[in-house]
Amino acid sequence: MSSESADDRMTRYSSEHYDIVGADLDWFIILATACTIFFGFLLNIAVNPPSYFIFFDNVILLAALYAVTVATTMFIMPVIYHMTHYRRLDVERFLSRTKQYTLIGIICVMLAMYLGLGLAFSSKLPVQIAYSLPSLPFIFILFRSIIHVRE
Repeated sequence: MSSESADDRMTRYSSEHYDIVGADLDWFIILATACTIFFGFLLNIAVNPPSYFIFFDNVILLAALYAVTVATTMFIMPVIYHMTHYRRLDVERFLSRTKQYTLIGIICVMLAMYLGLGLAFSSKLPVQIAYSLPSLPFIFILFRSIIHVRE
């Protein structure tokens, strides 16, 4: 009887881990979809740039496009990792890799958003102000994360 309960515990433990993996992959599908939509908007602007864009604006736009491409790739990587290691999936290793991919992807999305906001503001404001204002939401996020870590 004790072997049945051990097998039962092992099955429950295994299914809980795979539930975590499934929930983790759901988030990456959502993040990759959002990044792909953002990529589409940036690509449309890069293909048909406004007439007032100067060389500096085009370089910023291409940097934002590149950053969102890397972010999309990082959000797709856990799905690829899961597919290639499915038969011998180590759940703990998968979750740690997932965190690494997420961190890189989020940093790239934040960079792309900062550059995109800077481009939008630079058409209406002086360049120094246009690239200073987009940093405010990220400073807020930084302070919130520091406060959250201390709690």
